[in-house]
Amino acid sequence: MNQPLVSVIVPCYNYGRFIAETLESLQNQTLQNWECVVVDDGSTDDSAEVVQKFVESDPRIRYVYQQNQGLPAARNTGIRATTGKYIQFLDSDDLLQPDKLQHHTAYLETHAEVELVYGGLRYFYNGTSELIFSPQHKNTPWTLDKSGEGIALLPFLVISCVIMPPMPVMRRTTIEKVTGLFTEDLPSCEDWEFWIRCCYKNVQFKYLDSPNTLPLMRLHHTSMTRNRIVMVNSFIEVRQRLRPILPTPQLVKLNETLLNNDFVEKCILTLEREGRKAAIREAFYLSIERKSSILLGWSVLLFALPPTWAVKFLQLQRSFHKRFYHWVFKK
Repeated sequence: MNQPLVSVIVPCYNYGRFIAETLESLQNQTLQNWECVVVDDGSTDDSAEVVQKFVESDPRIRYVYQQNQGLPAARNTGIRATTGKYIQFLDSDDLLQPDKLQHHTAYLETHAEVELVYGGLRYFYNGTSELIFSPQHKNTPWTLDKSGEGIALLPFLVISCVIMPPMPVMRRTTIEKVTGLFTEDLPSCEDWEFWIRCCYKNVQFKYLDSPNTLPLMRLHHTSMTRNRIVMVNSFIEVRQRLRPILPTPQLVKLNETLLNNDFVEKCILTLEREGRKAAIREAFYLSIERKSSILLGWSVLLFALPPTWAVKFLQLQRSFHKRFYHWVFKK
């Protein structure tokens, strides 16, 4: 059997209700030279039964089961289990539009210097066929053309993870260049950390935005109610790992400002979940750890203000930071 051109890696955990539609979107690709491995990360629903029907009817699709180890480990298992020249990640609740693989691999085949091609994305609500734009408005870091050597993309990735897993197709050799797979000690944001490593290793990115190639990300109850405190703690961890590799004082300052923003978010969540005393303690210890008079001021305000007022104040702080860095990128 000839080597497949593209390896599509689909991690799955209890998404049996979605994965059939995901695999059908893959089978509907105009490019048919692909292999797919579904990595079941310890599902307890009917995921295995649903996938097995596809395995029996389509030899390009394989099923791998592992004990629950988390999303990063599932993606790594998929990378090791495949051989394609290019890699496409696809979460088990998302969809690919028909020309996605054809358009991106065709560009990579004719531009040897480019190592990773990606574009935008669209969202849709589960149970509807209506596509909606992401809440990423014009002239923000998410919608600007982000092509070039990785180090040029670092400012965008300092702000946020502007590349979602289904957006790129990348060369398998990129994995070797960045000296490693996805980081398995992060409970989330492992993709963000991986793209940052790509920047640091000067991977050549190309932004190709075409309406017929945008992956479709499903919005549903499970995707919108993931443990926010786990996400925020991962944001903080990634930003702390960014510190030693940022090449300019401006990026260092921006990262520290946004790190404070993540700590604000953590204080809000602590206040809402555990009460004012826990939030005061969180802000106070953070102010000592980071030697931050701002964080110390938050702990005083959390002590002085009624809880509902404190939440509103912290939310205003967070909103100000977001508006500020969006304004910077509009200039």
